[in-house]
Amino acid sequence: MADAFISYSRKDKEFAHRLQETLTEHQRQAWLDTKDIPPTAEWLKEIYAAIEKADAFVFVISPESTRSDVCQLELTHAVKHHKRLIPLLRRMADPSEVPDPLPHLNWLFFREEDDFAAEFQTFLTALGTDLDWVKAHTRLLTRAIEWNGKGRDRSHLLRGSDLRQAEAWLAQSGNKAPPPTEMQGQFI
Repeated sequence: MADAFISYSRKDKEFAHRLQETLTEHQRQAWLDTKDIPPTAEWLKEIYAAIEKADAFVFVISPESTRSDVCQLELTHAVKHHKRLIPLLRRMADPSEVPDPLPHLNWLFFREEDDFAAEFQTFLTALGTDLDWVKAHTRLLTRAIEWNGKGRDRSHLLRGSDLRQAEAWLAQSGNKAPPPTEMQGQFI
């Protein structure tokens, strides 16, 4: 299983290799088609399997990648499987050609003029952040604070599927960041 699948155009091959090598230096694994497809394998099946096994899907934005049929197939497969998308801007592309849902996400800037080391640290943070976990943490913390502020009135407790989801969230909290607060645990 890889931390990231890297989708890129052949024109950005050197950048993709640098990104993969830097990830490896930081004990992270990135899947790259030029290194990870066995000879004679059905390349598209290998790509799809790698996307499915990756924690995140990294799309290197450039004029060529936004027009690439293969990059579009990869992105579509990642979206279909609800992969966390991390768009990296390598070279500015025509905004109308940047495929959905990438225009709506916050991009990381890896252009020639940008500081690779600084952006890479931001990238590592993004790669390690579970946005769904953080959003659930915030929602449950808000509800717990409201419940506590109203004297822990039982009418403000979770019920039904909302309660089951919160219990599942709490059960998987092992090494997640941020960890659940004591009040969240009591609330759930």
